[in-house]
Amino acid sequence: MKVIMKKTVLLLLFGFAGTGSLCAQKLTVKVHNIHPVSGNLMVGVFNTERGFPDVYYRGVKVQIADTVMTVTFTDLPEGKYAVSAYQDINKNGLLDKSIFGVPKEKYGFSNRDNKPDYKKSVFDFNRDLTVNITLK
Repeated sequence: MKVIMKKTVLLLLFGFAGTGSLCAQKLTVKVHNIHPVSGNLMVGVFNTERGFPDVYYRGVKVQIADTVMTVTFTDLPEGKYAVSAYQDINKNGLLDKSIFGVPKEKYGFSNRDNKPDYKKSVFDFNRDLTVNITLK
C-alpha cells in the first residue's frame, strides 16, 4: 500500500511539474506600418516607469522583412507592462532625433495616441496577450 501511495504522489508531482511549461505566458507584439521594409525593428518591454522609454526590462532586435512584424516574449511573470517599438532604419541601435528631440525614425507605444507616457501605455499581463503597435 505504501509503495502504491508513493508512486501516486511521485506521478502527481511530475505531472504538475510538467504543466509549468504548458502554462507559460507569452506576450506577442505585432508592429504595423513599417515603411520602408529595411533596417531593424527594436521592441522593448518595460515593467517600471523608471527608464521608460529608453531602458527596457526585456528587449529584442530583429531584421525587418515585412510591413508587419511579430515579436514574442515568453516566460514573462504576471504584472504591469508597457511596450515601445521603433524602426532603426540606419541600424545604429538608436532612435535618431533632430536637434529639437523630435524622432527622425518611426516609433510607437502600447497606447493609442503613441505618446511616450508609461501610465497611458501600461497594461495588465496575466495571460497570453497580443499588443498591436502602429509606427508613426
